[in-house]
Amino acid sequence: MLTLSQVILVVVITVLCVLVIVFSIYIFKLLDELKTSLQKINLMLDDLKRVTKSVADPVEHASEFICGLKKGAKIIELAGELIHKKDKDGTEQV
Repeated sequence: MLTLSQVILVVVITVLCVLVIVFSIYIFKLLDELKTSLQKINLMLDDLKRVTKSVADPVEHASEFICGLKKGAKIIELAGELIHKKDKDGTEQV
């Protein structure tokens, strides 16, 4: 026959096993939700990368255009100084 301590031990072990199974199932569900959330975050980051690239490209092109305009203005300024210098010397008048 089983003693009282043996019965209590069997009951405690059974309850602990049930609790471990329940917590394990809960943890696996939680990890699955975490995996799904991380996949969605990854998709959002990919979309954000595309958006920032689509914004950065026109800004970069505009910057290059402005730099080109500055260089062109500098060339025109130098040409104007050269013409003005020739006018001062009296060598050639346009």
